[in-house]
Amino acid sequence: MRQPNHAKFGQFSRMTTGFTLIELIIGVVVLAFAFSLIATLIYPQAIRSAEPVLQVRAANLAQAFIDEIQAKAFDENSSQSGGDLRCGETGAPPCSTTLGPDGETRDRFDDVDDYHQLQLTQPNLADVLGASLADDYRGFSYAISVCYSDVQGTCSSAVTTFKRVTVSLATSQSQDFVFSYVKGNY
Repeated sequence: MRQPNHAKFGQFSRMTTGFTLIELIIGVVVLAFAFSLIATLIYPQAIRSAEPVLQVRAANLAQAFIDEIQAKAFDENSSQSGGDLRCGETGAPPCSTTLGPDGETRDRFDDVDDYHQLQLTQPNLADVLGASLADDYRGFSYAISVCYSDVQGTCSSAVTTFKRVTVSLATSQSQDFVFSYVKGNY
């Protein structure tokens, strides 16, 4: 019959002696593999976690510019108060052939094509009232282009009854976004 194992103080049984060197080495190797797997799979995703936030901010900034531009008249020669005649119609002056500002600054822009080739980068970003957007949109820049276009939005060298407005934005992480819409002469 087997005798019970009564350990005395200072003596250990074979079952309570701890880990062997081989077991410790295997544990360290498994932990190293697990940490390297976490570092290669999860860490790159953490960097990309800011992308959706920047996309939303870019869309908001572009929408603000689009709203500002849509509120302006179609052309310099169009009635600024919603008159009966539009530029290019019989009895009205022709639409402008030259796109771009007519010598005024942004706070005085009065028609869509005044925004052609407008470019700003942080820290010069500002809204229509001149309030700085630099703190809200660090690292952002934008460029606006305007061209005469057909109904589908394809740029045309001829004067048409449509203008395509394109707002191009770049974020602080070098993401580029392009938003465009077509404004009709109405």
